[in-house]
Amino acid sequence: MTMQPVRLNLPLRRASSLEDLLDALDAKGNAMNSEAGQPGRNSDVRPRLLIADDDAFMRSALSRQLEGSFNIVAVAEDATEAIELAEKHRPDGAVIDVDMPGGGARQAVPQIAMRSPDTRVVVLSGDEYQPIVLELLSAGAMAYLRKGATGAELCEALTV
Repeated sequence: MTMQPVRLNLPLRRASSLEDLLDALDAKGNAMNSEAGQPGRNSDVRPRLLIADDDAFMRSALSRQLEGSFNIVAVAEDATEAIELAEKHRPDGAVIDVDMPGGGARQAVPQIAMRSPDTRVVVLSGDEYQPIVLELLSAGAMAYLRKGATGAELCEALTV
């Protein structure tokens, strides 16, 4: 069997970054592979997840805890970034910290629910102040868990 060269026919413009170049190559590769009935490079079938927490340690711990069950497509440090990334990536799930710069979950949850309505939002908090819990659940959060929840508890809340 002889291998035929593949012509990429990428647009004739300079990529402004390595990410732009990889996106262009990936889009071409995914189109070619879908025509051939084969999955492309981004064929990860795990649910796509956004993690938002202002604490770098928590972001890292959540990523490590959930990366086996989820494809972590975005990580945010504040509510504004979480909203933008949710709209851009349209993840299946999002883990959002209650207290973050930019308004925290009180700002992020209703905006994510509006901009990415299929995203299942789970809120994490160090406490369970009932009025805030009820506010966030009525704003679109599907679950409210205390920080320190196990990976299994987070997975269940994100997928049930």
